[in-house]
Formats: sequence, structure tokens, C-alpha cells
Amino acid sequence: MSEEPLPEGERATRNPLRRTLDLCVFAPVGVAVTVVEDLPELIAKGRRRVELELGNARVVGRFVVHKGQREVSGRLDEFLGNGSDEAIAGDDGADASVAPPAARPAPDPAAAAIVGGALADYDTLSASQVVRRLESLGPDELRAVQRYEASTRNRRTILNRADQLLDERPAPPPS
Repeated sequence: MSEEPLPEGERATRNPLRRTLDLCVFAPVGVAVTVVEDLPELIAKGRRRVELELGNARVVGRFVVHKGQREVSGRLDEFLGNGSDEAIAGDDGADASVAPPAARPAPDPAAAAIVGGALADYDTLSASQVVRRLESLGPDELRAVQRYEASTRNRRTILNRADQLLDERPAPPPS
């Protein structure tokens, strides 16, 4: 019986030694070479993906925090009675945020200057922070706070407390 020579591919699959060399030596070498050649591209692709996901997370996080701050501030103002008269007046189903703003007097620059000098960073303070500091102000400063608050945010808690403090204090002697 004469044996015909087998094609190279079949011989490799039949020879266990060659098969073992392929699996244990040549395949890992091929993988290592491919990884080394493609590594910079894989790194760049991974970096782009992570940066994209982080960017999306930052945007969503900022949105959620800002929305939460507005909601908490609104609820706190409602709780403390600082909402505008339209928002407090009714729950008639209309969205108060769509209602046209009430006409307010133009901000008084003199009042703004007095308030800025008496209460640093007034515009960044919450109503409860302002109310706590009103007791340290004199009558002229309290009236300036009333004028400034009425022309800007119109927070009822601040306006009412300033009224109370002005009523409690004796009137200045006539000059």
C-alpha cells in the first residue's frame, strides 16, 4: 500500500505535536503581536468612550442638582410664606410659573447700595438667612431692605419681618 502525501493543512491537524505547538506557542505569539499592534488604537477608543460617558454624567448631574435646588428653594419659600401672592393665592389648576409677573417697582439704586453695605451678598442669601440678620439693622436700613426686596424677589417673609421690626422700634425724635 502506498501512502499518498497529505496536504499541509490535513497533516497539521493530524500531528498532535504540531497541533500542540500551534495552540501553546504560535497562537499566544499571534495574540501578543496583534495586541501590541492594536494597543494604541484600543487605548484611544477606550479613552473616548470613558470621556463621553463622564461628560454625559456631568451634564445630567448638573441638571439634576439645579432642578433639585430650584424645587427645594420653591418648597422652602412656600413653607415660609415667601411665594408671590399669585402662587399663594390659589390652587386653581393654573401653573403659577406661566402667570405673568406682577408689576414691581424698578430697583432703587440707593436702596441697593444701603442693602449691599448692611448685608453682604444679600442677593445670594435665603429668606431665613436675611430674616435672622434684620434685627441688627437700623430703621433706615430696614426701609432700604423693604424697598429693595419689593423691587426684586418680593419675599413676603423678609418684608413682613422688616415691617414688624419697624413697628416695634420707637419712632425717631423729630428734628
